[in-house]
Amino acid sequence: MRKDAPGRLSGFSLVELSITVSILAILLGLALPGFRETLQRQRAASATHQLAAQLAQARNTAITARVPVTVCPSGGEGRCLGQPDWSAGWLLYRDPGRSDQPRRPEDVLRDIRQPVHDSVQVLASAGRLRVRYQPDGRSGGSNVTLRVCTAGRLQGEVIVNNVGRVRTRGPRSPTPCH
Repeated sequence: MRKDAPGRLSGFSLVELSITVSILAILLGLALPGFRETLQRQRAASATHQLAAQLAQARNTAITARVPVTVCPSGGEGRCLGQPDWSAGWLLYRDPGRSDQPRRPEDVLRDIRQPVHDSVQVLASAGRLRVRYQPDGRSGGSNVTLRVCTAGRLQGEVIVNNVGRVRTRGPRSPTPCH
């Protein structure tokens, strides 16, 4: 038996395809804000952990090398910034002369550039532009708190006490970052 006319072809009609794409667009529109917030939280958590690890490494280096080690906010040229914004990066350097800047390029242990996404801001508490570890691991002076923020909201904190220990904590409730 021979067919002169072709049978029904399998596939989607234009109407079916339009409905499917419309439903996917609606679902994506509903999920995107939640995904964006999750992404911001993950970026802030990453910055918090990276900064805490670098501060702990600086303390370890001060103890093992028996020389003061300083961590400060940096713009990436091997120099410390004179402001409490750590968002562009930070610098770890041997600091036997206890100076505000590394004396020689060889003293720089780490120069961390652009460690966080542009949407993340890291700010130090007032009055502390750097963390200086003594050879016994202490960080003289008052405690320093580095606040990690996204979209004007506090996402986490890195706290260094005057004994030199580093700890992190997250906000218990939505808190503005100021």
